[in-house]
Amino acid sequence: MNVSQVLNHLNDMNYDDDITVTDVPPRHFIAVTASAYNPDTKLRDIRVEIMPVESETTSTQTVNSGLFVRQDGSTGVKATVYQDDKELASNTQDY
Repeated sequence: MNVSQVLNHLNDMNYDDDITVTDVPPRHFIAVTASAYNPDTKLRDIRVEIMPVESETTSTQTVNSGLFVRQDGSTGVKATVYQDDKELASNTQDY
């Protein structure tokens, strides 16, 4: 499983993040379930969950984080993928 990110600078300190995950199991989808700035690591932590769905899906999927504001001192964004509370993969992208 690979995780990649494309940070989109919208304006001023406003961003969103396109997160792509490969090898998503069949009949599962990805969703952003949390997004918060961590002042200890100076990273925005985005949690992506793999969840079951009844319809067929593709193994490579992309989800958008939604708008967030870059905090002063923040150096990047870390996206971490979980399934059943087990960490599967992560990626850190600098601003």
